[in-house]
Amino acid sequence: MIFDRSSIISFLEENKKVPDWVGEARRNNQELKALVNGEKFADFLVNQIEKIESNQRAIARKKYSKDIRDLFSRLLKPRENVFQATGGSELINIKSNTIKSQLIEILNNVHGDKSLTEYLSEYYFQMADIDPNGLMFLEYKTKPELEIYPTYKSIKDIRNYVCEGQKIKVLVFEPKMIKTESNTFIETWRIVDEKTDWTVRFVGGIYIIDDTKTFKHPFGEVPAVVLSNKEKLGSKVRLSFIHDIVEVAKEYARDKSILTIYKFLNGFPIHWRYVTQCRDCTGTGKVDGKGCGTCDSKGFLGKADVTDMVNITKPREGDPVIAPNLAGFIQPDLKTWERYELDLDRMEESMERTLWGTTKQKSKNETATGRFIDVQPVSNELNKYTNNVEWIHNQIANWITNLIDPAKGKKDKLYYKSYGRRFIIETPDVILERYGKSKITSDNSTILDKLLEEFVLSKYKTDVYMQTLMLKKIQIEPYVHWSLKEITETLGIKEATKKILFQEFWKSADTNLSVEDLSKQLNKYIDERSNISS
Repeated sequence: MIFDRSSIISFLEENKKVPDWVGEARRNNQELKALVNGEKFADFLVNQIEKIESNQRAIARKKYSKDIRDLFSRLLKPRENVFQATGGSELINIKSNTIKSQLIEILNNVHGDKSLTEYLSEYYFQMADIDPNGLMFLEYKTKPELEIYPTYKSIKDIRNYVCEGQKIKVLVFEPKMIKTESNTFIETWRIVDEKTDWTVRFVGGIYIIDDTKTFKHPFGEVPAVVLSNKEKLGSKVRLSFIHDIVEVAKEYARDKSILTIYKFLNGFPIHWRYVTQCRDCTGTGKVDGKGCGTCDSKGFLGKADVTDMVNITKPREGDPVIAPNLAGFIQPDLKTWERYELDLDRMEESMERTLWGTTKQKSKNETATGRFIDVQPVSNELNKYTNNVEWIHNQIANWITNLIDPAKGKKDKLYYKSYGRRFIIETPDVILERYGKSKITSDNSTILDKLLEEFVLSKYKTDVYMQTLMLKKIQIEPYVHWSLKEITETLGIKEATKKILFQEFWKSADTNLSVEDLSKQLNKYIDERSNISS
């Protein structure tokens, strides 16, 4: 959409009131922030259970309830694979080396020394989960030097927008009260269409375009994308990526708060014992006509002393035997406690299955992370996430290109990044276990190569240097899947020596060299050592 001076005023007149869909989106945003981030958690999610819970109990539960951000951290952790997957490519079809270098420099530092990929990795899902109707908006300035950077625009800061898919056709920000030089405040509106960034002031009941702050932007489109690509049927409201588990998560939060207060009320064992008569006053509460100081005139001891002795009359025939049941503890109802914990675990498993199409198999080792029963549904979901992130990345990169290369066509796509799709979903321990079983069953080298590579990619998922180094190592190590014993028994001591010499070679090798050059150096190293020994 492109406005002129008269149509922009008419459009503003239509947006005096906050649209219903924006109001709904803002309420959703508040609830999602409470669920996912724990912001004002108790205020939004811990409410009195009518006709069941007393006011005092409700106040106590609200006070001591803990938020459930840890739950979402666990459930959504597999999404890290979107940015940690290997593979992918980058194509920059710009002829000018100067403009190409400038683009690369900007993409490598778009926000706080973070590259565009790093920025999306750190912030995109955080924003989309809690504010699916919010926007990622590209701001820029040209003075004193060119600077362009992505920003997050909350639905709370947006009056309205018209979109097509995730692309924005026109955007209206919430008006702000701007202080003037005369210390008065003027309601000021910002509207961005596909050609112009408008500033309009509302003075004396009239909209007046501020020509000093209205300008043509260089993007050819509104430089913004809606954070979520999940649409609510029949509505403008977008849905969070966690929409399908929100109700279960709210139930989880409520049950967890009930368990918390249950532990406070019933978690302390209560000590009991039969009354012990005071030895000084023999139960009368008085000594020499005065109140007994030992028992505080009660006639019985309140707190046990290690020197106290409880005298028990020998029971007659038919009398109940009290000893040794003189004292003990009333234990809390652990079955109720355990049942709540079991239900919480089951709800988490249900949410995990809803999000990923499968769930994790419990590990026998309590410190180890369970493995997904089926990784294919997880991979399918990760591909959907990756498609969206990849699209947003390329939109932003091409808008930046439009800014630094004004001669190009606004619709021309000169930059394209393909994200990697080799997701390493399983943990290193799980992959190593599968690798060991494959060796025992003598699987072919193709399977063993793949499993060993997956192990390295998983083990060093966040350490690119070590990942690259270890991938080189497994490519040039002789008989990488064989033990020394297997080589010796099958091929002889001469071939086994190569395996030993490789370990010595690797300690001093120039690992910055290519695999081909390292292989040549290894062969030379082995030949030299073999000639010496012969």
